[in-house]
Amino acid sequence: MNVHVTIAVASRLTDILSSQRAAFLRDGQPTLAARKADLLKLKKAVRARLPEFEKSLNSDFQGRSAKETMILEGVALVQGINYLRRNLKGWMRPQKRHVETQFMPGRARVVHQPLGVVGIMSPWNFPVGLSLMPLATAIAAGNRAMIKPSEYTPATGDLLAEMLGEIFPEEQVAVVTGGPDVGSAFSSLPFDHLVFTGSTPVGKAVMKAASANL
Repeated sequence: MNVHVTIAVASRLTDILSSQRAAFLRDGQPTLAARKADLLKLKKAVRARLPEFEKSLNSDFQGRSAKETMILEGVALVQGINYLRRNLKGWMRPQKRHVETQFMPGRARVVHQPLGVVGIMSPWNFPVGLSLMPLATAIAAGNRAMIKPSEYTPATGDLLAEMLGEIFPEEQVAVVTGGPDVGSAFSSLPFDHLVFTGSTPVGKAVMKAASANL
């Protein structure tokens, strides 16, 4: 890999992360209504684009059942988003905690707050559901997100980037595609949280790269 290309990739990823973090600090926590609206946008987009995902996955896998994609990628994802929207209000509500006598009349509670920017690295075998379900949970928690799909499903990765680019600004949700060089640079970014799904060897490499940012 040309070192200048590698530097350019790292610079581009850093710029996206910086933009998302600046937007998060500027806008603060999204409201319950905003989170539910974003989840609804995502669900509608998935349902509208499902036939296209069936075609892209069939192309990437050189033969994959449309019914398998519909059930395991589409239906499961929509049900997951519905679950998040249905329970989100309760999850966001502060939780009271017991206070010992010596600290009375003080009160204690847990207030749930978003972390900031979440990185999502998804595998090749179920690239739609394992990209978008982590995204949905990140949105529900009030975060912004960057997604790196597997390079082994390029048609689906491009479709994910196109769909999400139509419904979210890049400073909220971004998809970056590419090979191992992009994956390596991505896992080295100082995310507030990093989600990885994949093999043990790659997971060890991701963990090693991410550990520098702890």
